[in-house]
Amino acid sequence: MKAKILMAIMLAAYSWGQAATVSDVTARQRYPWNGMVDIDYTITGADTEDTAIAVQVTDTDTGTVYTPTNFLEVPPTVAGRHRITWSTEADGLNLIASNVTVTVSLVKYDAWNSKKRFLVIDLSGGSDAERWPVSYLDAVPEGGWTDEYKTTKLVLRRIERGTIEGINSPLGLSITIDKPYYVGVFEVTSAQHEQMTGGEGGDGRPVREVSYDELRGAERGALYPSLTTVDETSVIGILRAKTGLATLDLPTEKQWEYACRAGTTSAYNNGGSTKEDLKTLGRYDSNGNDGRGGFSGVTTVGSYAPNRWGLYDMHGNVSEWCLDRYNQERTDRVARGGSYRDFSIHCRSGYRGNLYKSSGGYDYNGFRLSCSAGQ
Repeated sequence: MKAKILMAIMLAAYSWGQAATVSDVTARQRYPWNGMVDIDYTITGADTEDTAIAVQVTDTDTGTVYTPTNFLEVPPTVAGRHRITWSTEADGLNLIASNVTVTVSLVKYDAWNSKKRFLVIDLSGGSDAERWPVSYLDAVPEGGWTDEYKTTKLVLRRIERGTIEGINSPLGLSITIDKPYYVGVFEVTSAQHEQMTGGEGGDGRPVREVSYDELRGAERGALYPSLTTVDETSVIGILRAKTGLATLDLPTEKQWEYACRAGTTSAYNNGGSTKEDLKTLGRYDSNGNDGRGGFSGVTTVGSYAPNRWGLYDMHGNVSEWCLDRYNQERTDRVARGGSYRDFSIHCRSGYRGNLYKSSGGYDYNGFRLSCSAGQ
């Protein structure tokens, strides 16, 4: 359903602290009416560290308050004039109002995170669904990540910006993340892939034999990093269109390793460095018959212990596509994490593999998703 906001809009702005202020808020729905609302605002002052932009929309005639959660792009919280675009359709709204107040404010990350720690995409409508609803959780559900999060729902966890130093990595001795992002709690499963593509069957094991070109497209999608767009008919293209999340993608190599390590500098993300340490973290060549997950070889996601940030199977099970090229001279792409077929050394946090982007013939490679957290 298309949302319509009649443009009799009152505008408000709030500041956080004394040094940073939001002002000059304007809002306009795009023409032709397509559910997108462009909200412009100005940040003055330099003290915006550890803050995020929050938007609130109030129907002043009824008193109903809406808290937008789906934005096409959210600029950083730095001084200057900015635009944030709200997708009302992705928020499931059919809003028709004559008088609306739009409030833009700066809030502390902690206050923001408590509401948006996990991003959930509901695929239960299958490939025929017009939209795949997006929602947020502030904590792991009371019953844990049940089977629905491995079959009909995708769940991504918010990762905060920061720096990790003293590591042994092909990316260098340190990794810095300057913007928060979401990354999949699990590898995408064959059941979830079937929900998205219209196939039948599938289970809670990672989908395999999926090429980079299938995920992003062999035309525009194959041109990263010169383009960040994807082919509309690709898996990620369809995901973007049906969720309104325009930055859904594969993780960059830097995002992948930062999330995998979860603050650790060791070979594996439980602080260990031996094959024995790896056995509790993921499926690799030496523990393929330990019975976890009910399968030998590649097994059900989440069958082993998560890292400190609650991410599963960052070591082993399937090798995971990253966005980046393996090097500037070659078109093959980076693969991280190692697989059920690999030796322990290939499953280290800092190990870098590669796969040809057009190939979907590997039964040991899969993927997990990433998405900008906006700020």
